[in-house]
Amino acid sequence: YTVKAKALHSELADGFDVFRERGRGRFDMQLDDFDTPEFSFLTDLKHAAWMPVVHRILGEDATIVHKGSFLSMPGSETQVYHQDGVHLNKKFQKPCHAINVFIPLVDLHEKNGPTEFCIGSHYLGYDAYTKDMVDTPTAPAGTPIIFDYRLGHRGLRNSSNMPRPIVYLTYTKASKEFRDSVNFSSSKWRKLGDIIEKPMSRGERALKRMNERVE
Repeated sequence: YTVKAKALHSELADGFDVFRERGRGRFDMQLDDFDTPEFSFLTDLKHAAWMPVVHRILGEDATIVHKGSFLSMPGSETQVYHQDGVHLNKKFQKPCHAINVFIPLVDLHEKNGPTEFCIGSHYLGYDAYTKDMVDTPTAPAGTPIIFDYRLGHRGLRNSSNMPRPIVYLTYTKASKEFRDSVNFSSSKWRKLGDIIEKPMSRGERALKRMNERVE
């Protein structure tokens, strides 16, 4: 609603600091609530349920570099196939330097647009989309999906009548070898500014007045 109220539709494709469109009908949101103690079950570097796997891959010094939520709306289109990050060395394969953790907030099924992964595309020289190598996990809500930052993937079309929300966290080693200035640069994105609340409908206003009379 804030984008509509401020007439910022043309800027939405380029993205804002806390809200971006990642293909038609797909939105990437940064939520301040994720930095509160109530959400430490997501962000705690020792006790989050998936951290043993993260530490096994990246080491005990793994840290979060980004977190947010993807919302795929009904009717959203299939994403362009892509990798979130590039190889740190173009001559030989290096170990994994960053990983994504996707946590679906609803059960994933073929209709609501789960993420399709191209197995093996994180290997240097094998990043192209290969239909015979795709895998599309339809995980139950709350099940973490963990993958190499270099792995090719795309969100599929949501042909259901319900949104498909996913929480994501990106981890890397605490060293300064890797910094993603493309996806996570604070200076790249335009500031959205204050969030504008959507006005109440006529029915909501009437209900509010009725409740006030009762009280």
